[in-house]
Amino acid sequence: MQTRLSNGLIMAALGHLAIEFSSNFLPILYPLLMVHMGLNFTQVGTIALVATTATTLAQPFFGYLSDRWGSERMASLSIIWIGVVMGLVGFAWNYPSLLLLIALGALGSAAFHPAAAVLAASHSGPRRGAGLSIFSVGGNIGSALSPLWMATALGLFGMAGTATLMPIGLLAGILAYRLLRPTPSARQKQGADRGHAAADGFLLGLILVVVAVMFRSWFQVALTTYLPVWIDQAGGGVAVGGRYLSVLLFAISVGSFVGGPAGDRLGLWQVVALSLAAMAPALWLFLNTQGVLQLVWLAVVGITIGATFPTSIALALDAWPRQAGVASGLLMGLGWLPGGLGASLTGMVADRFSLTVGLNLLLVPPVLGLGCILAYALARRFHLRAGKIQRIFFPSNHV
Repeated sequence: MQTRLSNGLIMAALGHLAIEFSSNFLPILYPLLMVHMGLNFTQVGTIALVATTATTLAQPFFGYLSDRWGSERMASLSIIWIGVVMGLVGFAWNYPSLLLLIALGALGSAAFHPAAAVLAASHSGPRRGAGLSIFSVGGNIGSALSPLWMATALGLFGMAGTATLMPIGLLAGILAYRLLRPTPSARQKQGADRGHAAADGFLLGLILVVVAVMFRSWFQVALTTYLPVWIDQAGGGVAVGGRYLSVLLFAISVGSFVGGPAGDRLGLWQVVALSLAAMAPALWLFLNTQGVLQLVWLAVVGITIGATFPTSIALALDAWPRQAGVASGLLMGLGWLPGGLGASLTGMVADRFSLTVGLNLLLVPPVLGLGCILAYALARRFHLRAGKIQRIFFPSNHV
């Protein structure tokens, strides 16, 4: 990976780590909340729905703001916000207050992702896939560390252990603000990049990539939400469930790390398609094996999920370069919207039948996502051919 590690790229990745570290501990809380607040599977799914909905619906708006006002300050302040608000989750006194805090904390994630993705891409040079891999793997490491940290903090301090997120968010946000402040030359370069972005975006391609990510997020959020509960019900206990979740999340970070460079070498949409094609078989094998082999298939599931992160972001930015913040906001915003809906649906199926039946339902979304990516590849071919024909007959329209 020969991508230049500029301050902007490094800080975007570290900021992503801090954001995910402050928000991905919720599955560890679910078994405890089911006991302390008497929650059922549907209510647990609703928590995931609130978190993902608050994040996803706001991201296109924050992406628009980052295009207009710059992304450095927005990314820095969002790290502080989410650390402070999510640190208060353990002090929620009832179910509505819990939902409110989670929704407010999710706004920090919504503000960060579009801005930081544009920062990472703009500091990656020609190997955008590799640069976005570095950005993605930072977030996935944070996601993997979050349940381990929170399991320890909850063991030491009880529900008040969530407050340990506050100093981490404050320190990371202040550091990001100091390192991400653009120099005058960087501001001029960003303005030039916007001015030279391709005028003819591929809107259909952007839509198809976003829909494919919707199906992947349905799969991912539902699996990460209920994996610890499924392991706990199987007799493994909360601690074992946390370890399984960490294996999955670390594997996702591995997939994120290799996915971008693979996309630069093999093709972006090809890597996304291969990952989605392998996702459902790997999940089925995980659900139907035990022991070490089960962990191996869980890791394969995580790698296939992670490999789609940097590649899908790069596809979206390539499809709609004129408004990079909006494109990344749509992908990481609307693209994640079905995650909470899928988790809620999985919870409803689990309440009516069993959690195993609910998890088997997740074999469907990756197949639908694969269909979208294959449609993208076909539509892109026609789009490029149409562009060549237009340049031949109307050369004055393409400077």
